[in-house]
Amino acid sequence: MIMRTTPEDFLRSVDDAKAVRRQERFLERATEHRLLDPWERYRALTDQYDRLTDISEQGDRKTRFALLILGSINAVNLLIVTGGNLSGGAEVSNPKVVAYVACYALLSLCFFVYAIGALRPRPETEGADSAIEHPLLHLDDEALRQPAAAYAERWQQAQIGEMNTEVAMLIHAVSRNNVRKLRALQRVYLGLYVLVGLTAMALVLLGARAIS
Repeated sequence: MIMRTTPEDFLRSVDDAKAVRRQERFLERATEHRLLDPWERYRALTDQYDRLTDISEQGDRKTRFALLILGSINAVNLLIVTGGNLSGGAEVSNPKVVAYVACYALLSLCFFVYAIGALRPRPETEGADSAIEHPLLHLDDEALRQPAAAYAERWQQAQIGEMNTEVAMLIHAVSRNNVRKLRALQRVYLGLYVLVGLTAMALVLLGARAIS
């Protein structure tokens, strides 16, 4: 028995089928343990990359602020030493003063080196896997050796899985650089505590000599 269907019935059945498929996709996306699809993975990777870049910029700002504090502490110590108050006069050659200046200068230079290490520009591909022969996102010397036309052609043939792999490699490299930056920054702020302690000791001696 042949059933007759009107165009309206046919369109209604198509709409119902689309609604069922949309519901199935919604239920699939609501599953907690499913794998991310390629575009979801790409968005998650780029969000993570932006977050790590923000962390790196925050580390640079904190390092510059630490250098300002370090410069202020150095200025205070310069005033103390050049005033000659620690030696009871203008005798800056006093052995105690010389020892203090040498110790302070050595520590200060050491922490300057750590600050430079925290601010040192590092290529994003440093430490990254070089399995990709001509990466699209790694704009380093190796990637730019290819002609511009070949580079543009590579973008025309780019696949979402390939992009996800490159972004993941960038995230790994930036994470490693951020860890190194954080370690150097921690040493810089630890050094500030040490230099503040030395300056406080010098001021205490200065005050005691002034009272006596």
